Amino acid sequence: MWIFTKDGFFSTVFDKYCKRGELMIRSRCKDDLIRLAKKLHGYSDESEILGIKNADYRYRMKITKSDWADYLSNCAHDIDYSNVKDNIVPAGDDLRQDAYYQVWTVLYQWQSKMSDE
Repeated sequence: MWIFTKDGFFSTVFDKYCKRGELMIRSRCKDDLIRLAKKLHGYSDESEILGIKNADYRYRMKITKSDWADYLSNCAHDIDYSNVKDNIVPAGDDLRQDAYYQVWTVLYQWQSKMSDE
């Protein structure tokens, strides 16, 4: 699962390092996982975040499926905007804004090439 939230961009999988009931939350930015940890646990314990220099997602953290579901539910309940692009990037984070906009643009181009069904 790929998800973009106000806290960051996450790739969520059940991989060989997960036990039953756990998920691996992966991110390209450590600060995203720190913000997630604060929301889940009320604090940021960076020792829970694994950094793998040459991995496709450099930062990873295991959490329970229940915690992930609660987080996603809270994100849905907190939506108070009518335009995603203008509301999920922290002010001044131009690199993130450019990356997110590129994703939006590529998916818009894909949509434009699909035939109407």
